[in-house]
Amino acid sequence: MFAKPVGILIIMLSLFGGFMLMGGNLLSLWHPSELVVILGLALGTFLASTPVYIWWRSFGYLGRYFAGEKVTKSLYADTLGLLNELARLSRSSGVLAVEKHIVSPESSPIFAQYPAVLKHKDLKKFIIDNFSYLLLNPPKSQNFDLYLDDQIHDITVSMLEVPKSVGKVADWLPGFGIVAAVLGVILTMELLGGDMDVAKIGTAIGAALVGTLTGIFVAFAVLAPFVHAMEVMVRQDTALLEMSAAFMSAYANGVSPNIALEIGRQRIPPEFEVPREL
Repeated sequence: MFAKPVGILIIMLSLFGGFMLMGGNLLSLWHPSELVVILGLALGTFLASTPVYIWWRSFGYLGRYFAGEKVTKSLYADTLGLLNELARLSRSSGVLAVEKHIVSPESSPIFAQYPAVLKHKDLKKFIIDNFSYLLLNPPKSQNFDLYLDDQIHDITVSMLEVPKSVGKVADWLPGFGIVAAVLGVILTMELLGGDMDVAKIGTAIGAALVGTLTGIFVAFAVLAPFVHAMEVMVRQDTALLEMSAAFMSAYANGVSPNIALEIGRQRIPPEFEVPREL
């Protein structure tokens, strides 16, 4: 949870602290007009090039980025516990006994024991949709494993649209910095001729160069790490779905809940390994 703030602090200290050690004045880097041009272009192109759902998902990932890890060992344990309870209820009381929990998970006493699963919308939907599918008693000719794989692929592709879109903006930002720099050069040209004020010309050129610096800095030191962090989040979510799919596939193929539990546990990444005393 503290890694992100510490990383951001190091980035800012490296830039501004290094500039001050060179003898620079921080006020030389403060040009609000450059920020308006660069960040305005970045935001505008992002909104113009992406559908609305990506806007909201981006805000969601931003909150998750600063709030800490959403996928944890505890979430894996809760997911296995929920799947295990649903499978055992199905085996002991029949698949119809599971239906009321699937239809209304928010009021289900089983789901209520695992609030972390309820909060993870993609995971909750994946479990509910596929248990609902099994309740329909699909014919054996239908390949449930392939059905699960296709769902995970579609969900992952959808989630990856967010880092892809933000990554595009990061690619464009150095260009926006150049736009701001060119605008600054245009203003500098107006100072030439006649009784030229060298100090004003120097300040104008410096402001133009700050535009280029800002575009590059925001692209590579702000957005690029965030894009990579989102890609890691997507991989973690995908692994969680794959673990759930392994359990449900085993359950659908008639194995006991204990074996399905072990099959699911073996699909957990090493960094989130859940002990067998679940």
